[in-house]
Amino acid sequence: MTVKCCQPKSFSYSSPECTATQEIVQNVIHKSKLSVHIVNTKNRKTSLVDAQDQSAGPSTLLKGLKVLSLLKEVWPEGLGATEVSRRTGIERVNVQRLFLALESSAWVRRDKAGKRFFSGDDAEAIGSRLWTPPDISQELILAAMQGMRKLAKQLGDAVFLIGRDANESVGLHREIGDYPMQILASFPGKRHPLGVGSAGMALLAALPDKEAQAVVKANSPRLEEYGGISPEMIHRLRINTRQRGYAVMQNYAVSGALGVGCALTRDDGTPVLAMSVSAITDRMPIKRQAETARLLRHELDNLRGLL
Repeated sequence: MTVKCCQPKSFSYSSPECTATQEIVQNVIHKSKLSVHIVNTKNRKTSLVDAQDQSAGPSTLLKGLKVLSLLKEVWPEGLGATEVSRRTGIERVNVQRLFLALESSAWVRRDKAGKRFFSGDDAEAIGSRLWTPPDISQELILAAMQGMRKLAKQLGDAVFLIGRDANESVGLHREIGDYPMQILASFPGKRHPLGVGSAGMALLAALPDKEAQAVVKANSPRLEEYGGISPEMIHRLRINTRQRGYAVMQNYAVSGALGVGCALTRDDGTPVLAMSVSAITDRMPIKRQAETARLLRHELDNLRGLL
């Protein structure tokens, strides 16, 4: 059984979030000649930037770094000025001023309502470091990530966001739950033949028959790498997915795992992306499969306004 035992995620010095914040700090410190370090936030609410000699630079810089560090910690959810003020101890009016300054230099970005702020460089990284569907906005991806984080906390299992690139499914994002045994079948940038894996199957099932058949035919030489699954089996699973309304895939991409996936489609039925949950087979009886699909569908429906 291919599984990974995970502890609850913590914000450590070596984590991607901390590394990204460290890069910001180093860029600013290089110019201001401050000496700083990042504090491990495993048992703290906010990540603080401490100066060895605060008199060596303006306190405004330190406050700005504290805000940036906090936005890194909560990414991709983002925060409003009131919450940032509460967590950092910086007066709300000063937080708003910092937001304006940081936004003007592209360190942070805000949502359409203008009330929630996100770490700007992380938002750009979605498009710059990883493949993303060309017709999907970063705002939609960020909103999907928020929904995934909620599902991972609610279900305890890993949640995946998957896009389509021609005949392949591509991992866009992954959230890990708190159940001790996690099925990590995909990760950002991971590619599978479309139809292998529950999210990929949900995308395949949403395609017109001729297009889906052409995809499966093109992928046929690769299917034997996935537990002996055949084109005929893919077609049967595709039909079952359409009839059921969601995909259920077992033991093909990862042995001992079962995944449930749903696709987000446009009004004309074109699939945009898919979201799935994977768990060890024992955790996915039929009743829980249906409940997981309902929760996935709810989160995907919340994204329709961003299409």
